[in-house]
Amino acid sequence: MIEKTQIQIENNIKSIDEKKVKIKSIVSTNPSKREISDLDENTIISFIEMASVSNDGYIIDKVDRPFKDLKKGSYTYFKENDILIAKITPSMENGKCAIAKGLTNNLGMGSSEFHVLRVSDKIDSKYLFTLLNRESIRKDAQKKMTGSSGHKRVPIKFYEELEIPLLNKADQKSFITKIEKLEKVISEANSIIDSSNEKKQIILNKYLK
Repeated sequence: MIEKTQIQIENNIKSIDEKKVKIKSIVSTNPSKREISDLDENTIISFIEMASVSNDGYIIDKVDRPFKDLKKGSYTYFKENDILIAKITPSMENGKCAIAKGLTNNLGMGSSEFHVLRVSDKIDSKYLFTLLNRESIRKDAQKKMTGSSGHKRVPIKFYEELEIPLLNKADQKSFITKIEKLEKVISEANSIIDSSNEKKQIILNKYLK
């Protein structure tokens, strides 16, 4: 069921018949920390390390820290609704990416191994995230990695040059609704699998002791 639903998601994306545009024309990438250079250093913001981003496309955990503890480091800066994508191997291939949601004071910093994509008013973050958070995109990104073995990274240019179908905002919302329904099916199926595995282990432990 899960594989079939994932194929449905992919087919929904492939069926979008719309003019394609390069991401860089509607999205800004890797914003500079200079944007918040005047921020009070005691302001509490969210800190998100690589381990806090799941392989399933969401943030597992956030830690509140004062801006003064983070501003001088090599941390990546982002704000509410930005898209975070791991750029280093094997995190990128494993699917570590998420939309930054629920950030304290709408601001965050995290691993230097994140790329950050910030949408314009022409595109919804969830719509773009759905297009990017796919195995086919990760496989293409892997081919463009640079650097030495074990430290290979995807250059931001790969994402900037990607061409995606740009629906109008209303159709983007409709598309997101369809995808979220399919994602719910996958989530519920995974819950059943996890529960069944736990019950199986209980039985095995009971009779094999």
